[in-house]
Amino acid sequence: MTRQGTWLLLVALTWYLAGMFRTLSLTVLLLSELGLLAVMAAVSVYFRATLDASFPADAVFGEKGRDCPCRVRLDAKGRLPIGRPRLKLSFRYPAQRRKTTQYFYGGAEPGRATEVEFYVRPPYCGALDIELRQILTWDYLFLFPVRRKKREHMTLAVLPPPRPLRIDPRALPEIPGGQTRDAVPLPLDGISPEARDLREYRPGDSARSIHWKLSARTGQLWSRDYQDEREERFTLSLDLPDAARMRPEQWDAFYEVLSAVILGLLRHRNAVRIFWRDGARDLQWDVADTQSCRAFFLRLYRSEPPDGTPEPVLADFALNTKLCWTRGAELLWRFDASDPVPEILEKTFVV
Repeated sequence: MTRQGTWLLLVALTWYLAGMFRTLSLTVLLLSELGLLAVMAAVSVYFRATLDASFPADAVFGEKGRDCPCRVRLDAKGRLPIGRPRLKLSFRYPAQRRKTTQYFYGGAEPGRATEVEFYVRPPYCGALDIELRQILTWDYLFLFPVRRKKREHMTLAVLPPPRPLRIDPRALPEIPGGQTRDAVPLPLDGISPEARDLREYRPGDSARSIHWKLSARTGQLWSRDYQDEREERFTLSLDLPDAARMRPEQWDAFYEVLSAVILGLLRHRNAVRIFWRDGARDLQWDVADTQSCRAFFLRLYRSEPPDGTPEPVLADFALNTKLCWTRGAELLWRFDASDPVPEILEKTFVV
């Protein structure tokens, strides 16, 4: 029998005995039980009105195969202490049809906001959408559960474990640094001599590379390409024609290979400039360290499937969704789509 059923049976029995014997003590007991039920029902409604929940961050980072800490902020605006509210969370990858639902319990102190930590072990790399769907609170006797619907979202950017490719440095190209077609000779005065090219600003360009005077004169942001920096970086083009039809496990294999290629190239150059298409826009991102690598993957995870033909880019390397890693027209390697990790860990790549 449930807790609610037990209490109703107790009240019904007290009612019956008070009606049979008509004693003052039984009547007071019956009124006390009815009053207690009314108070607990009011407390449940009060908790629903004064307790709120939200995510303190729009996105957090984690690693595939490990417990990723996430936080929910519980804001108890009332003065009464709240027990353990239950949070209903759902998890879904962009290419996943069904959501996975889990329940977590947290605690909230009256009159202040409290952050509750929970852990998620994601099975795939990619953007895992976490949705806070419901808050369930009880009264002190757990008789009246009250639900409050929510629609809060947070992105868990699940990164691949760091597994850099082993690349034979003797076979690397002597002159890296492909250039896009929109790079033009820089005919303006007042520019550092090492800055040889000028192009339109792209998301991911550092503030240091922006030519502020020219941008102010033209009303459009322009960035400088430094020759020394071009000689110290590789360029990598991503071909994503099947992005709209790929499943989470296929994206997982692609992200594993992409991460390994980037980390492997960073062992031999200061940075890797990556080109890809987000919807109808051509984007680029410079990856030079852990922070910029995380930011790049988060931006890539949030990209839309390519719409139209991307602008041709003369890049040192290219990687497509079939896991074909190429240099120009030469196929360097096609990774196993079912499990590319053994190849990443065991093979030395001569490029």
